[in-house]
Amino acid sequence: MRRIAFINEKGGTCKTTLCVNLGAWLATRRGQRVLLADLDTQGHAGKSLGVDVRTISPTVKELLLGTAPLDAVVRASAVPGLDLLPANKSLADFPLEVASRADRSARLREVIDALPAGRWDVVLFDAPPSVSLVTDNVLRAATEVVLPVALTYLALDGCAEIMDSLARLRAERGEAPALALVVPALYRKTQLADEILEKLRERFPRELARTVLGWSVKVDEAQSRGLTVFEHAPGSSGAQALAALADELLERAPAAAGRVAEG
Repeated sequence: MRRIAFINEKGGTCKTTLCVNLGAWLATRRGQRVLLADLDTQGHAGKSLGVDVRTISPTVKELLLGTAPLDAVVRASAVPGLDLLPANKSLADFPLEVASRADRSARLREVIDALPAGRWDVVLFDAPPSVSLVTDNVLRAATEVVLPVALTYLALDGCAEIMDSLARLRAERGEAPALALVVPALYRKTQLADEILEKLRERFPRELARTVLGWSVKVDEAQSRGLTVFEHAPGSSGAQALAALADELLERAPAAAGRVAEG
């Protein structure tokens, strides 16, 4: 079972857009059984799938705390083959509630290790856009990372921070998730965007996606309606790019499988 984290320590990089839509494509067009774990207090993954997460209970927080069983938390989405572990603002209390526990950084990994064998082919983690105990849990639970990078200076800085986090985890534990895919996002034809894209090609010659995700109003419209872009505008350029990225992620499975050991 693949465990893939969508993560950047800066917001606005298309992290949730990629996580939700790539999960939907893998489920509906590639026959994968997908579990999407929302680990962001904003609950945007659930909202993008048409789920009203504001008062939903129990959530992924209760699953992490061990106060609710998996089957009480997991919810089938409207997308066939795509299940959701929802989150909302209550997740903000998680660090305080586990502060005294020795396994506080490993709670998510323990939950994923205990998933029923064969129920899902892939677990996708929509990580929070900040350094936190929840982010640490995500990095310890994942075996692969998808790193979206909006083609702006500040997002490039967030990319560097994630690479530092992976290096620290590798130094501390002797292993870290493999970098499966770096996705250039929100591309517009400007000199700055092209310069940043070239820097990404130099820094990530193997990991950089062949597909560049441009800005798409159809993707924004889909999210505002609680739909994937494949439901809302399947023929749009945004849908075509996201489908291509999902297939890139699928084809990289053999090379990216497992965690990267130190040295």
